[in-house]
Amino acid sequence: MKLILRLRLSRVCLALALASLVLVPPAIAFPPVPHHVLYGLVRDEYGTPLLNAQATLVLQTPTGVQLTATITPGIALGENFEIKVPMDAGLTPDPYQPTALRSAAPFKIFVVLAQTTNLPIQMTGNYSLLGKPGQRTRVDLTLGVDSNGDGLPDAWELAFLAALGSPLSLSDLHLGMDVAGDGRTLQQEFLLGAYPFNPGQSFLVNLVGFSGGSPLLEFTTMTGRSYTVLGSSDLSHWTTLAFQIPAEGVAGAAHSYYSASDIRVLQVQALQPASGPPLRFFRLMLQ
Repeated sequence: MKLILRLRLSRVCLALALASLVLVPPAIAFPPVPHHVLYGLVRDEYGTPLLNAQATLVLQTPTGVQLTATITPGIALGENFEIKVPMDAGLTPDPYQPTALRSAAPFKIFVVLAQTTNLPIQMTGNYSLLGKPGQRTRVDLTLGVDSNGDGLPDAWELAFLAALGSPLSLSDLHLGMDVAGDGRTLQQEFLLGAYPFNPGQSFLVNLVGFSGGSPLLEFTTMTGRSYTVLGSSDLSHWTTLAFQIPAEGVAGAAHSYYSASDIRVLQVQALQPASGPPLRFFRLMLQ
C-alpha cells in the first residue's frame, strides 16, 4: 500500500476571553482543605514566554497576603509557572495558616523581573474551577503596555507593523484583523511567535525521510514554545506520539514534547505506537 503523508498546520489555542478573578465557593470541609493550583504561561511584551528563572510571579490579596512562584521555563508542556494556593474552609475565625485563602477571596497577579513590578495587560484561562480545593486552573499572562486596548502589547504590534512595512497605526488595529494578508488574524500571529516577522519562514513541519519505518520530521523552533507531535491513520482521530531527537544520539530518550530554548531547525523521529494501525498523517502542535 502506498504510504501517504499529510502534514498540517498545528492547532493554536485561542481561548483568550477575560474573566473575573474571584475564587468560587468550595464544598464544606474542615480546614485545611486541599490546595488549589494555578499554572500557565507568562509572555513578555514581544509574546515570548519568559525564560528568566530570576522572574517571580506574585499572587496578592487586598489584605496583603502574598504567595510567590519562580518562573521555571519548560516546567511542563506549555507552562512556565505553577503556584500552589493553600485553601481554608472558613469554618473558624482565623485561617489555619496566614497565607491560606478562603473561597471568594479576590486577588491579583503580577510579575517581578529585575526589581520591576509588571502588571499583566491580559489574563486568559478557564475559570470554571477557580478556587475549588484540589483543582487546577490555567491562567496565561501577557506583560507590557496596551495603549489601544486590544489585548496585545504595543511593543509586539509596533514591531509587527514595522516588519511588514505597514502604514497602519496602533489605533487601527483589532484582534480579528488580517494585517499580513496571510489568512491569520492579528491574535493568531501573536500566538505563533516570531514567524510573522519573516514571511519566508512559516510554521510548517516537513517530512525529510524515514528510519526504521518511523518518519523523520523537521521544523523551526521558536524561543520559549513547546512542541508536540500528533499522528493519525484516518485524519479523524489523532494520537500524541513520543519522539526521539537524532541529535541526541541513538541512546537518546523518548520525548512527549520539546520545549525550545532558542530558534533552530530541529529534526525529530516520531515513534509509531506498539499496537494498532500504522499512522500515516502527522501534524505539529505549538503551545
